[in-house]
Amino acid sequence: MNAAIEKTIRLPAEIGNLEKIVDFVLGVLGESGVGERTVSNLHLAVDEACTNCCSYAYPEGEDGDIELTVRVDAGEITITIRDWGRPFNPLDAEPPDLSLDIEDRPIGGLGIFLLKKFSDRLDYRREKGANVLTIVKKR
Repeated sequence: MNAAIEKTIRLPAEIGNLEKIVDFVLGVLGESGVGERTVSNLHLAVDEACTNCCSYAYPEGEDGDIELTVRVDAGEITITIRDWGRPFNPLDAEPPDLSLDIEDRPIGGLGIFLLKKFSDRLDYRREKGANVLTIVKKR
């Protein structure tokens, strides 16, 4: 791959749009020749991050958008997820206690753990009223 590819999609932050979002990301990664294992890991990470955004970013009854930019170059893949909802830094979340039996674990918390596991770097910033989460994966 010689030239970097960068594409952006913006949709209403609704669970019903998750399939479109994931299809968009998978399409860009496929077009860029990204390996199957990396695609699989990023699929899980993006699905989890976007599910959280669609479920929790905006107060009940308030509409808002989610925007993803996927950039693929020779060295790495960068996926930036932006929403204009409540401030939330997923990197501040407490890690789940994996020593507990599954029946004893509280619901939630695994998604951010998986995000960290399937990426090489995660960055968060609040910028111009938006949450900006950046997922970086080396090729």
